[in-house]
Amino acid sequence: MHDPHRSTGRKHLVIAAVLALAGATVACDIDAVSGTGDGADAGAFYALGDDHRLFRWEPGGDEPAPVLDLSGVWDAEGDVGAVLRSSLSIDPTGRHAAWIAGATADAALMFGDLGTGEISEAVEYPVDHACLDPAWLPDGSAVLAHRAEVWGTEADQGTDEIPFPVEDWGPTEWYSPDTGQLPTTVDIGQQGCRMRWYTAEDGSAQALYHDLDLTELYRVDTNGQVLQTIPVSTLQGVHPLTIGLVNVDPTGRYACLVDDYGPEGTVKGGFTVRAEAGTRVVDLETGEAIGPEEVGCTSLHEDGYVDRDGADVSFIGYDGESRWATELPATIAQSPVLYFFPEGS
Repeated sequence: MHDPHRSTGRKHLVIAAVLALAGATVACDIDAVSGTGDGADAGAFYALGDDHRLFRWEPGGDEPAPVLDLSGVWDAEGDVGAVLRSSLSIDPTGRHAAWIAGATADAALMFGDLGTGEISEAVEYPVDHACLDPAWLPDGSAVLAHRAEVWGTEADQGTDEIPFPVEDWGPTEWYSPDTGQLPTTVDIGQQGCRMRWYTAEDGSAQALYHDLDLTELYRVDTNGQVLQTIPVSTLQGVHPLTIGLVNVDPTGRYACLVDDYGPEGTVKGGFTVRAEAGTRVVDLETGEAIGPEEVGCTSLHEDGYVDRDGADVSFIGYDGESRWATELPATIAQSPVLYFFPEGS
C-alpha cells in the first residue's frame, strides 16, 4: 500500500492527474429505459457464447452478432474460465471490454475494442482480479487495476508447482485502452473488494466497495478518501449472510448485493472468484431493499435494473414494476455473464 503521508506537493500532482483522467466525469446521458413489452428498442445485451466469443444482441432484433473473440484465454494456464467470468467487464460507453487472460502469475490484463475486435495487452501480472477486480471509470476512459503480488513466488513456497495465492495488498494503477498506463491516484486506506465507480452529483467520479470482512460499504473519491461508511447490518433484504457487491447504479444510490450461497453456483454467488449476479437491490439512502423478493439483479441503470432467471430477462423499475421482459436467444442463453446497455448510453 502506498504511504498515506505522502507529501502535499505529490498529492497536488496526483489530484491534478485524476482530474485530467476523470475530469468532469459524466455518466452516460441515458433517458428512461423504454422499449416495448419484449424490450425492443430498449438497448443491447452483451454475453458470451459457448465458442468463447462475446456477442451483442438487441431484443426484438436480429440474431446476436460476434464482436470479440476471447478464445485466446484458453491457451493460458489455471482456471481461466473462472477468472474470465470474474474479471470480464465492458466500459459504460460500450466501446471496450477488459478482462484477465489466464489464472497464474503469467496472466495479463487485456483490452478489447468492441468496434474493431482488436485485442491488446495492458499489463502483465501481478494484477489482483479476486478482490479489486479491474473496474471502469464512469466515462469508460480507464480501469483501476490492483497491482498485488497475489501469486507469490516459487521461492517463497518451496515448490516448483504454480505458486499459491498469498495475502498481500499492493498499489492501484489506472490503465487506459487508448493511452496505456496513467498516473496512480487512488491510495486506498481501507482495504476492501469489488470497487464500482459511479458519477456523483457534482460530476466527479466516486466509488463504492466493501471491506474484506463484508461488514461495511465505503464511498471514496478518486484519491481513495473515504467519504461515507455504511454498515451492512443496517441494510435490509440481504441477510443472513451478505457475500458480495455486484454492481452500483450510475449515481451511486442503489447497490446490487448478493447474499448466501445458492444452488445456482457461479450465477448466484457460489464458490467462485466473485458473484456474477446479485439477489437484491438496496436503496443506500434509506437502507431498504426494493422490488419483489424473488427478483435478482445483474446491472443497475438510471431508472431500473436487469433481472435474469436463466434465459429469461426482465427490466425492473426502482418502483418495483416490470418495464419489459425478453428471452435470450440460444447463442447466449447459457452465458455466465450478462451486460445491458440502454439505448443512447
